[in-house]
Amino acid sequence: MSAYDVGVVGGGIGGLTVAALLSARGLITCVLERQSQVGGCIARVEFSGYDFEPGMGLYTSFGAGEVYDTLFSRLPVAAPEVTPVTSPYILRSADGSDIVIATNDLYAIDGGTATLAERLAESIKQSGGNLRLNSPVLRLAYDESGRAAGVDLLSGERVFAKKAIVSNLTIWDTYGKLVGLNRTPPEIKKQLTTLHGRGVYVVYAGIEEPAVARLPGERMRVEDGEGEFTLAISSSGIAPEGKRAVTFTTPTEIDSWFAYQSSEEDYEEWDQSALEHFWSRLHTALPELGSAIEVIETANPRTYYDSTRRKLGMVLGIDEEILVGPGTSLENLFIVGDTVVPEAKIDLVVKSAIPLQNLIV
Repeated sequence: MSAYDVGVVGGGIGGLTVAALLSARGLITCVLERQSQVGGCIARVEFSGYDFEPGMGLYTSFGAGEVYDTLFSRLPVAAPEVTPVTSPYILRSADGSDIVIATNDLYAIDGGTATLAERLAESIKQSGGNLRLNSPVLRLAYDESGRAAGVDLLSGERVFAKKAIVSNLTIWDTYGKLVGLNRTPPEIKKQLTTLHGRGVYVVYAGIEEPAVARLPGERMRVEDGEGEFTLAISSSGIAPEGKRAVTFTTPTEIDSWFAYQSSEEDYEEWDQSALEHFWSRLHTALPELGSAIEVIETANPRTYYDSTRRKLGMVLGIDEEILVGPGTSLENLFIVGDTVVPEAKIDLVVKSAIPLQNLIV
């Protein structure tokens, strides 16, 4: 049995930000993360000697006086090094024409976006906070009055939080898993059924450097007759000799990834079919690639569910343009993350964590 001032469930960017700020202010905090590394959806993606960019590799709000400047001015660690993006960001339209999109105030994070999460984790430790990896949480633990007193871990341990509990899970999982549907007010249950999220299908690939040179840009958004997908070539430089790591991401509906596979073989067949279909789209829209590209790994809503336990593997926030806010039906339980901000952007999650830690203090 352990007791802290604040328990944070989930080591994504929102949970890490709140914990780092609270720890720097002297509160005894504990972050409980089910995976073996921090970052959640922006954690490091490494396969076969490649270090892949988990997103587009374009980030905002790193200028003087902006949110990251404010955040790290309150922490004992320095912000990650960033580089202003000067290379073109290209939109390829369905007719094959290329349009250069302005990259004013956009930055690349040296070492990748996972560096941001790792700096926050280091700050928590330096301030005396606790970061426990491989520690999946089952549910909230309640005292005799019905107040949330802490959380129960899969291991059987109970962790107490005297002041507050912060959920870095989605709004669905906060109520469905932590609070419990039997304790969730009917009006909130009804609201949760009306909220919808989105998933992504991701292909991590290795591309030969001459093919990179043939592309109009190392970051692209490509439109075709079926929708769009993005391309982001990692700037980390970690790849086999003569190769670069590239991430392709396209939106996907989520239900079929869970509804139609009765066995592991069915799932693998579904994933292979999705890959073949996307591969055809990719080469039609980007003929410059030719044969100079190979698939290293794929990820889909079920992959994200298995690694993060986010409901149905949804990673793009919520579709509705509403702001739920950090409060919940329990006075000492708060939510931080991409499902309680207007848009699923890292800087907005960080920005929302700053007033939340003031509220808790």
